[in-house]
Amino acid sequence: GPVVAVQPLDLDIQRGDFFAILGPSGCGKTTLLRMIGGFETPTSGTLEIGGQDMTRLGPERRPTNMVFQGYGLFPHMNVRQNIAYGLRLARVAAAELTARVRQVIELVRLEELTERPVQNLSGGQQQRVALARALVMRPQVLLLDEPLGALDLKLRKEMQEELRRIHHSIGGTFVF
Repeated sequence: GPVVAVQPLDLDIQRGDFFAILGPSGCGKTTLLRMIGGFETPTSGTLEIGGQDMTRLGPERRPTNMVFQGYGLFPHMNVRQNIAYGLRLARVAAAELTARVRQVIELVRLEELTERPVQNLSGGQQQRVALARALVMRPQVLLLDEPLGALDLKLRKEMQEELRRIHHSIGGTFVF
């Protein structure tokens, strides 16, 4: 309609960047992330990732993954099952699935919690599961939509350091 959700912009995020989008509530940060991820279609312009036009491709065809503010975990699954979900949908071979899930569990430091139901986890632990579930798919671009917003100040600071460590460890592109 007549509402401009995101003002026209020219944005170039380099491979390997940890790029933060800042602004007041309602300014279009989430809408911009949803456009990058393919959940929203811009009314004009183009969106490229790695030199490829992604403007009209759906989220399932983009080299992106998103960590939502509310985490979006499946309450009937444990930690390992939540993390493996996307790989199962993609029909990744069992040996590779097991190896990738184990690797990302170690990356986010959840080794002791793999069989725990996600509803029995703290907010910070749930955030790590959501992050692991996104990372296990090996996206070129990881989109983080205020993933720390539901955490208290102390835990938010700890998770900021964890995100920095994980970004440094894997070297991917993060848009926060």
